[in-house]
Amino acid sequence: MDRTADPRRRDIWAPPDGSLVQPGSEGELIISRLRATIAIIAWGAALFAAYRDPFSDTARVYQLFTTVAAAASLGLHLTVNRVAYGWWLGFLASTIDVTLVSGGLLALMLSGVPTEALNSSALFVVYFFALAATTIRLDHRACFVAGMTAAVEYMLIVVFAGFHYGWAVPFLNLEAQLGRMALLIGMAVLGVIVNRRMQAPHVLSANDSLTAVLNRRSFEERWGSELARARRYGRPISIAVLDIDYFKQFNDRHGHTAGDAALVAVARALKGRVRATDFVGRMGGEEFAVALPETSSSAALALAEGLRHAVAETAVIIAGSRVPANVTISVGIASWPDHGEEITRLLDRADDRMYEAKLDGRNRVKGPSAPSTPLGTPIPY
Repeated sequence: MDRTADPRRRDIWAPPDGSLVQPGSEGELIISRLRATIAIIAWGAALFAAYRDPFSDTARVYQLFTTVAAAASLGLHLTVNRVAYGWWLGFLASTIDVTLVSGGLLALMLSGVPTEALNSSALFVVYFFALAATTIRLDHRACFVAGMTAAVEYMLIVVFAGFHYGWAVPFLNLEAQLGRMALLIGMAVLGVIVNRRMQAPHVLSANDSLTAVLNRRSFEERWGSELARARRYGRPISIAVLDIDYFKQFNDRHGHTAGDAALVAVARALKGRVRATDFVGRMGGEEFAVALPETSSSAALALAEGLRHAVAETAVIIAGSRVPANVTISVGIASWPDHGEEITRLLDRADDRMYEAKLDGRNRVKGPSAPSTPLGTPIPY
């Protein structure tokens, strides 16, 4: 049987809804600050311990481990702050979190205290802290992967201890170690269940109920975060505002149910065409917006043309009609810093250019280099 055809399997491994990227990103920032703070404190404590007892093998091993942990934590913190958040970053960070705990246990093992490594209740509990923090990222897949990674890494530590010290040593109680691994696997499964329950209210409140893209409030919140990041690090950013052409006439001709079908079809075409880092929102009525982080004006124009073609080629199925309908869109683009736009006004400028595209005949894209058309001219609907 083809397992990939199982809808339950596809659902488990499908990426979370796009509306969860913003709260996931905020959760990642919280975890990143906390991780970096703990790592720096641990590094300072290890440095002080090595200063007090410079000939201690345990102190030297821990100094090396905490130095690596602090460097990894700071590097990850810089990455989280600089790049557009994607689910891959949550996978990477959650895996690093549990690996740092495993590294601490291995450091204990290598420093000559295997009893503490395999029976310490204090350090092992940090696994649960790391796995619980993973739920803040709102990605059920990261919860599962982090939990299973922790279980596999801990199993390897136990196997190393067995081969190095012998399986019959008193501190290596296999029943207890198997119980610990089972706890980590249980945390992975529990994390998936809890995370899926946490996702549902976020998705309902953030998405437009008809088209399933971001509603205006959620879009503007995420757009504001992207603008702040772009300005902080001098990264390019663009936005496309688009409107369905002659939508009132489409409704009058085919009915409002068909109009709803057209809105859903356009939203689906946009979501199917944008990149993983882009996001789509319904701004109201028949108007949508597509945010394009890390995108120059020339790349944004090319992407907008792709969106226009995708919508024009999408069939709108009308109930009771054998012939599907089609709609077109007019698109306005604004970019920063290519044309010196005020970054906080990009959305307004893109909306102005969409208006210009309407005046110039519809079914076209107007970018930053387009000549300005006097506003105020009525648009026939």
